[in-house]
Amino acid sequence: MMGEIAMTGPRSKFLKVKCGDCGNVQTIFDRTNTRISCKVCGATMAVPKGGKADIKGEVMGRLDADQE
Repeated sequence: MMGEIAMTGPRSKFLKVKCGDCGNVQTIFDRTNTRISCKVCGATMAVPKGGKADIKGEVMGRLDADQE
């Protein structure tokens, strides 16, 4: 008989991040493997760190599939 494996949801999230320079809010992946720049002013918003990214802006919230 095989045991059951408890499946949890993904640990990675999409975040709404506000640029510290211009105030633009954009959605980014919290475990990005590339540098993320603001689409308006070009400031760095996230830097990859081998796991979770180093978020440089203000995190305004996260996008969840089960949001109400």
